[in-house]
Amino acid sequence: MPTASSAVLPPQRPPRTDQVRLPGGQFAQRLGGDPWPGSTAAYARLPGGFAEDFGIAYRPGDDTATELSGALLLPVLDDFHEHECRTVARVRDFDLAGLVEGAPAEQLRGAVAAQLARLAAETHLDTYAEVTQALDRIRSQETVRLVPDGPLDLRMRTLAAEVRAARQSVQPAWRDAAGPVTQQDLDAWSARQGAAHALRAFIQLTVPVAAQKVLHRRMSVHWRAELAADLEAA
Repeated sequence: MPTASSAVLPPQRPPRTDQVRLPGGQFAQRLGGDPWPGSTAAYARLPGGFAEDFGIAYRPGDDTATELSGALLLPVLDDFHEHECRTVARVRDFDLAGLVEGAPAEQLRGAVAAQLARLAAETHLDTYAEVTQALDRIRSQETVRLVPDGPLDLRMRTLAAEVRAARQSVQPAWRDAAGPVTQQDLDAWSARQGAAHALRAFIQLTVPVAAQKVLHRRMSVHWRAELAADLEAA
C-alpha cells in the first residue's frame, strides 16, 4: 500500500471560469469565460518555449496580413512495375518488334519522340509549359530528368490527383441528377494522365518500352501513317 508521500496524484485542472451557479445549485455556461484558463496560459507560453529551446520564432501578428496557403498533398508517382518495363512484340496489331529490330536506334528514338509530341497534342498535355519544355528538349536530343518536386514531377502528380478526384465525383448513370464531373470529363483527364505516363516512360525507360506506351495511347486513327512519316523524317 503506497504511503502518502509516494502516492501519485491525478493531474488537476484549473477551475473553470465559464460557469456560474444558478439559484437551486445548477450550473450554466457564461459567455466570454475560459473553460480551462490554465491550459490557455500553457498554449500561450508554447511559442516562447520553441523560440528559447529551438530558435523557432513564431509571431502571430505576422500572419494577420498573409493568406494561409492550402495544404494540398499530392500523391507520389508509383514506381514502374516489372511487367511495365518489358518489351512486347506487338501493340494494337502493329509489329513493334520488327520496327525495333529494323530501325536504327537514333531513328527509332526520333520517331517515338515525334509520336509522343502528337500524343501530348491530342490529349492537351502540351498546354502545360513544363511539358512543352520537356518535349522541346527531347526533340533537341537533350537529356530530360524527372526531378522530385520539380515542375514536371509536380505536374504529373497533380494530374494523378485530378484523375482520382474526378473519378470519385462522377455520378452513376442510374442517377437522375448530373454530378459535378461527367464521364467525358473523366475520360479526358484519364487520357491526359496516360500521356503523362508515356512521357515519364520515355524519360525513365528504354525507347522500345516507351514506344509501346506511346503507340498504345495514340488517339488518331491515322497514327500508323503518321508513324511512317515520323520514321522517314527522323
